[in-house]
Amino acid sequence: MDSNILIIGETGTGKEIFAQSIHNHSRRKSNPFVAINCAALPEDLLESELFGYAEGAFTGAMKGGKQGFFELAHRGTIFLDEIGEISPKLQSRLLRVLQEREIMRIGDDKIIPVDVRIIAATNKNLIHMVKAGDFREDLYYRLSVLDLNLPPLRERREDIPVLVNAFIGKSFPGHTHPMITEAACQRLSKASWEGNVRQLQNFCERLMVLCKGRIIDIYDIEKYLPDPDTNEERERPFQESKRNVARASSVSEREQIMQVLKNCHYNKGKAADELGMSRTTLWRKIKQWNIETK
Repeated sequence: MDSNILIIGETGTGKEIFAQSIHNHSRRKSNPFVAINCAALPEDLLESELFGYAEGAFTGAMKGGKQGFFELAHRGTIFLDEIGEISPKLQSRLLRVLQEREIMRIGDDKIIPVDVRIIAATNKNLIHMVKAGDFREDLYYRLSVLDLNLPPLRERREDIPVLVNAFIGKSFPGHTHPMITEAACQRLSKASWEGNVRQLQNFCERLMVLCKGRIIDIYDIEKYLPDPDTNEERERPFQESKRNVARASSVSEREQIMQVLKNCHYNKGKAADELGMSRTTLWRKIKQWNIETK
């Protein structure tokens, strides 16, 4: 069944990605997926974008009128992000669409049937808004036939390594992409990510731009990721912090050398070139870290 869905989650948790995925796995997948951010437009403009308008409906209206997003999404899915931001007037019009499955363009008296699945999303507590009189109760129950609650990234840290590798791979479609060490992934998993998936994705893009090597380790993460420690911990002497980073970097360096050696089938010349160091330096580090070389 193509039931309406309400996605609830903090900003940046990936609500639109989930909506697109739901559409892509539905029977409507070969038809349009139309997304609009209800908070991004003023009320009058949002109304004309959603429902369209007839020729001459207002000053500046296009000749021949314009289709709205509901018409464009016919037989497909419309995604209404930030649904809690729409005005009472638009709430009433949206309720009619949900009830009657038809729309009327602004300035027109022609009724247009629409066959759309509605997926709405919000970062607000709509139940509290209903109790406060800021959101229509009947509209809320129409939208929330199925609820999907997306927890923030800090509550699903086990997803972070998977997401990181996906974002890095997406940056290099069809090409070999840099490897990220386990120590680096562990460091990323400890960050707070207040901006959730969006912040993590942007940080991965920053790594791809700024890191020139084939291996991303904890040292690269420490250079570009804000320190998650408390203010008190940030006041520790600089040298102590530097020693901590050095110790973590040493652990990841061993891991990095082992991985490159394995990829190069333990050819030390190729591995040294890959790591950007001389053979002598590589031999010294192999002995230092007691790395088996087959």
